[in-house]
Amino acid sequence: MKQIFFCFLLLTTLTSFSQEKFNIGDTVPEFKLWLTNGEKITKSDIQNKVVVFKFWFTSCSPCLVDIDLLNQLVDHYKDREDILFLAPALDRKDIITQFHNKTTFKFKTAYSAMDVSQIFNKLQVYPSYFIINKNGQFSYIDNGSKKSEFKNLRQALKRTLNE
Repeated sequence: MKQIFFCFLLLTTLTSFSQEKFNIGDTVPEFKLWLTNGEKITKSDIQNKVVVFKFWFTSCSPCLVDIDLLNQLVDHYKDREDILFLAPALDRKDIITQFHNKTTFKFKTAYSAMDVSQIFNKLQVYPSYFIINKNGQFSYIDNGSKKSEFKNLRQALKRTLNE
């Protein structure tokens, strides 16, 4: 009976830990993303940059709604070398390539990013948005409302850039 209780307690603890969400100010975990342009991006590649992440997939209707607004955001900051816009997608590279052939999305797009999404986006809600400051810490997290507000993302980016 003690062994069963211990196993239950261990399983409950591990499950609770795996569902832990990040908070503002937490350090970004290690990650590796493969971009459709052949680049690889890791945590060390984003040092001293502000990074806007959008986790998504191509068949997610809510994920597609704000692409025009996000493109405008990229255009607004196009002359800044200290900002990186990344869109890790769950889709395979060929599906992302087909999507990009039909739709302009100016974020650098990563493909087959389920492993990274599971680290950042514990609840697996899409789309999910994160902003990382130049110190490698979360400064904005939107991963659970299913009702993202572009205005909040834009304001958080401005705030992060002024830190």
